Amino acid sequence: MPDPTSCARYGRAGPGRRPGRGRAAQPCPARLAYAQLWHEDGLLTLAETSAIVDSDRLGDRLALIAGQRDALRERIGRLERAVGVLTHMLDCRTDRALECPMTGAYIRGRVDAALDGTPEPTGFWPEGFAGAAGDCAPAPARPADPARPARSVGDEHLLSLTRGLVSDAAKVRERACETISDRVRSFDRREVRTPASLLASAAVLEQDADCLESELNALGELAVTGLFEAEDIAARRRLPRASVRPADAEHLDCLTAEYF
Repeated sequence: MPDPTSCARYGRAGPGRRPGRGRAAQPCPARLAYAQLWHEDGLLTLAETSAIVDSDRLGDRLALIAGQRDALRERIGRLERAVGVLTHMLDCRTDRALECPMTGAYIRGRVDAALDGTPEPTGFWPEGFAGAAGDCAPAPARPADPARPARSVGDEHLLSLTRGLVSDAAKVRERACETISDRVRSFDRREVRTPASLLASAAVLEQDADCLESELNALGELAVTGLFEAEDIAARRRLPRASVRPADAEHLDCLTAEYF
């Protein structure tokens, strides 16, 4: 049985009409719907839609589709990040926004990056953040979304922090430590164990005294969560107490008493 939507059934002039006479030829309904699929559902431009509809080569079509999909994913990522930033700013109860631990840390990071010529921080990840008591208390809790964990900084932000902790630049390492301390309550168990292990190893190898202080402080903040085990920071055993400044030795003593 012929396809009732096929242009071939009636020709370009439509049913009941002879080609070349009467009204102008009508577009095939199936072709229109196919074009709408790409333009309205796939969000392709008219030029891209025309190129796909007219394409008879799979390779050409796949290249156009892949490019559009990647562009949409990038746009979605930016939109999700924007929603996260605005959600935090909406929930933040600090009168002066720059005094919010999270907002302040992020702004300081951008300023430092501009002055140092280093890459700007990419991780303003307010979702699930809870600042110190009285500093940045979130608004009344929303109903939990079963599709996502109760708290999490997310893989993108965790990767950004990891890169910061292993940076060759001391200021970048120190800034990553400060960020961890500011957002410590945002990590879930898996996320806590990753920076805890890195911080323990970094402290053993650290040559910069200020960075060492920041690393030990961040490790102490993570310890408060109770979400990592002694084996996660086993490298800390290789850091002699006598090799650190007296003020930093207190961090070591606390970690030793709790985990070793």
